[in-house]
Amino acid sequence: MNVIYNKENEKITIAVAMSGGVDSSTTAYLLKKQGYNIFGVTMKTCKDEDADAKKVCDDLGIPYYLLDATDSFKDKVIDYFVDEYKNGKTPNPCMICNRHIKFGEFLNFALSKGADFMATGHYAQIKDGTLSVGNDPNKDQVYFLSQIKKENLKYLVFPIGDMEKPKVRELAKELGVRVYAKKDSQEICFVDDGKLKEFLSERSNGAVNKPGNIVTTRGKILGRHSGLAFYTIGQRKGLGISSKDPIYVLKLDSTTNSVIVGSNEELLQKELLGDNLNLLTLDNVEDLNGIECFAKTRSRDKMHPCKLELLDSNTVKVVFTEEAVRAITPGQGVVFYDKDGRVIASALIK
Repeated sequence: MNVIYNKENEKITIAVAMSGGVDSSTTAYLLKKQGYNIFGVTMKTCKDEDADAKKVCDDLGIPYYLLDATDSFKDKVIDYFVDEYKNGKTPNPCMICNRHIKFGEFLNFALSKGADFMATGHYAQIKDGTLSVGNDPNKDQVYFLSQIKKENLKYLVFPIGDMEKPKVRELAKELGVRVYAKKDSQEICFVDDGKLKEFLSERSNGAVNKPGNIVTTRGKILGRHSGLAFYTIGQRKGLGISSKDPIYVLKLDSTTNSVIVGSNEELLQKELLGDNLNLLTLDNVEDLNGIECFAKTRSRDKMHPCKLELLDSNTVKVVFTEEAVRAITPGQGVVFYDKDGRVIASALIK
């Protein structure tokens, strides 16, 4: 890749959110090569910061800052995460972190240090001031960014957003980034891989370990569960019950503390409700009413044609107009896109 230096870029200061991984490190190298005045910032949330982040900044000869966001991260993200599981939902902590911490407190810190913009290594793009999907079909990270406040978009740049991950690694190697071969980080940064059950049990003081019944949609008891938090919508394996036909988790009912199970066909839904609305291309929530667009209920989901119906100032009904959607999960995000991949708005599934 031919990286062009532009002397005019020296007038622009960009804070780079540094995680120590290949994406953020390549972002910093790329901006430096293009002539921007940059500095790195790492956010401490729940574990010790990655030492590679500072090493990369040292390699580039740029200032490095550490923001301790441990307390706010616990209040806004971890406590929310645990509470949602206690209520029978499956939360998306990245969406909440991006709204309140990474593109909230972290962005404010970067601006206070003199940054004109903040750059991250997300696979996303800002087009004409709107949040849009990147060019890597395997990494639609705007799904996770869709709860960012609209007024903060003007400060964001995503230098690798038009690239695919393999190309980023190639560029990183070409630029001499020390972490070009580093593995991607785990999905939930504050939970060790395979330790979700232990994490939730400890953080909730055992509140999630409340056994109950596994029942069919007709009320037949098939077995017992060890706590709603340890099951997910669409789950088939690990239920501890036998059946001649495949059985899937359909619903986690916190009112009766029951895991509702049924057939794969019963996992398909033609509509959902969402709250915690966040507008990105619209100015008024009323403008959502009647919009025909596309929706995703998971980051790796495909675009589903739908129509929106506003029920109140913070609740939208989503009606899928072509096909039913499988395993819609309360607590996860539902993101609305136009035909060009721009994010119109987002909500959290009720």
